Amino acid sequence: REIGCIVRSLGCFPNEAEVQELLAKIEVEEPGGFVHLENFLPVMAEALLERRFRPIPEDVILHAFEALDESKCGYITKEVLVKHLTE
Repeated sequence: REIGCIVRSLGCFPNEAEVQELLAKIEVEEPGGFVHLENFLPVMAEALLERRFRPIPEDVILHAFEALDESKCGYITKEVLVKHLTE
């Protein structure tokens, strides 16, 4: 269930259907749905090399940071970022 988060942490932003396609290519052997790293790596490496998933657009990232910049000063402090990431 965490594959989408893992893929997104690698800078790829697939939609949910694309995550399901990726999962279909990975051999899931564990009863709990766990994926072994050695099964995940070749499939993910192929996706990265083919640039299968588009990166998130810069304007979306900028909008996210603007939403965190409550004082509208053009930046966010470490403390504000930590607060939002941990709450």
